Amino acid sequence: MTPETSFVLLPDTDAAREASRLVCARPGVQVVAHASGRPWLVGRWPAGRVRVVAAGQVRVAVAGFCPATGQALGAAAGRLRSLTDLDAVARALAGSAHLLASVGGRVRAQGTASGVRALFHARLAGVTIAADRPDALTRLTGAEVDDEALALRLLVPWAAYPLTGRPVWRGVRHVPPGCWLRMDEDGAAHTIRWWHPPEPTVPLAEGAGAVREALTTAVHARVRDAEKVVSTDLSGGMDSGTVTHLAASVTPGLVTIRTPQLDTGGDDAAWAARITGRLPDAEHLVPAYEQAPTMFAGLDDADGMVLASEPPYWVRAGARLVDVAERVAARGSCLHLCGHGGDEVFHTGAIALHTLVRRRPHSGVRAMREARSLAHWPLGPTVRGLADSRSFPTWLTRLGTQLHHPPPAPFLPSLGWTSPLRMPDWAAPEAVATAARLLRQAARERPRPLGPGRAAHTAVETIQRGGAMVRYAAGLMAAHGVDFAAPYLDDQVIEAALAVRLHERATPRRYKPLLAQAMRGLVPDDLLGRSTKGNYGEDTFDGLRRHRATLLDLFHGSQLARRGLIDEAAVRATLRADHAFYQPLQALEPTLACEVWLRSLDRTREPADEGAP
Repeated sequence: MTPETSFVLLPDTDAAREASRLVCARPGVQVVAHASGRPWLVGRWPAGRVRVVAAGQVRVAVAGFCPATGQALGAAAGRLRSLTDLDAVARALAGSAHLLASVGGRVRAQGTASGVRALFHARLAGVTIAADRPDALTRLTGAEVDDEALALRLLVPWAAYPLTGRPVWRGVRHVPPGCWLRMDEDGAAHTIRWWHPPEPTVPLAEGAGAVREALTTAVHARVRDAEKVVSTDLSGGMDSGTVTHLAASVTPGLVTIRTPQLDTGGDDAAWAARITGRLPDAEHLVPAYEQAPTMFAGLDDADGMVLASEPPYWVRAGARLVDVAERVAARGSCLHLCGHGGDEVFHTGAIALHTLVRRRPHSGVRAMREARSLAHWPLGPTVRGLADSRSFPTWLTRLGTQLHHPPPAPFLPSLGWTSPLRMPDWAAPEAVATAARLLRQAARERPRPLGPGRAAHTAVETIQRGGAMVRYAAGLMAAHGVDFAAPYLDDQVIEAALAVRLHERATPRRYKPLLAQAMRGLVPDDLLGRSTKGNYGEDTFDGLRRHRATLLDLFHGSQLARRGLIDEAAVRATLRADHAFYQPLQALEPTLACEVWLRSLDRTREPADEGAP
């Protein structure tokens, strides 16, 4: 079985002697040294997963998938004179990898702009250390669970930036995606932003070519690098179907898998069958609904579905994800490609209108009229949402005053900096007060949005949310020896897509026009013209009916209730009720994720698993 990559970084200073002793004491770790000879990069990783090059006093490492040759990395290392010189290297690298450097006694470490590769840091024995996983740090520092961070995790649909990535461990900090961590000789650390979304000025025709090159490279380079069988998700949708066709064009031994679905009114199954019929050389796994886990399955012990790092992003469908990993691993797959990230990168949503009416009023008003006619938005709320010009900090302050308001109407367009935030009805007053206070504190710090205007900010926040979900899924898949990859979330793909003019990729009557144009000739036209999308609402209601007793048991003696964060009787009432719509169940998922994670801690923290450094 291929172990998961996990590492800890140490600063280049004598002050880190005790921290180095603690980090290097774990049996079986690999150690890469600074030019000074002090330990720098410590952990466990499969052969070839971490590559290190040296040029004089400079050390550069990439951890993850990066198709750049050793010669190219060595040349880049030879050109470095300071840590900021690495900005150009970061922007040029394809793939999805951590980029690490040791230059003149200082360390630079970063993940990806999408957050698929993330970085965390904490203090140990008087210096800052960093790691790719928060639990790698907690094992060293003895950090306890942060109840304030858990209160934020109860928010529906999720905590807004800049609170999104707050770790659930006291004393552990997250390096925001698009930023790098500087570790100085005195043991201190600073966070510096290196990536911003590009200004959307590129015409569609030109941008489609860049997307085509970036996405084909993201898929083809991974497939060619794989040593064994490659597998892909194949729901029948445009995103997974595109990845499957790209992968099939360079590997004869492709395995596809379609998660069973109850969506009787949808056409995913028909599209998936159409695609499999065009790929006769691939092996296609199509398990029957009753032969695979349903939604909410396996949560009595959540075995293999929860990581020690944080509450799961896949709590409702965690058993299905593990089932996919087991099935493709049994076919010999070492690399599984998914379509996650396609929506986040290529679907603009209603928020694009808020920016369009300001930058291109004529195009914006026309797009608004088309969107209203398709979605039946009421005129008054739509116009008021488009006219709203509150700043991002002001918006955060407002969010904190509305946490116990009724959920927003589902037929209204979302035109704010973020989705409206709500605490669930069962949240304890102390938890609601904590979330409101943290939102106010964040607003007082006057954070800059992630991009200029609401469309750019929302696009980046959505992409980074998708990156966190893929990162979590990759950790679950790694336990089965399968590398889980999301080509749409490679930084090069994101950069190419977001550079295209907004009015050309935000067209209400065309679904993902940029992706369709980019893949023309590589993917069948009918799939690129598909405008429908399946949903898993029926699966969710069926899973609740089947596993209601297990879910109710989780909220008898709830860990969250013991911490004073929820009223477990109110949760049980929601679980017992019949629901005509999905919204109450959506509100349940963050709470369920936190509860399952807290219950798993005793099993995952002691003893340490093999993947932790």
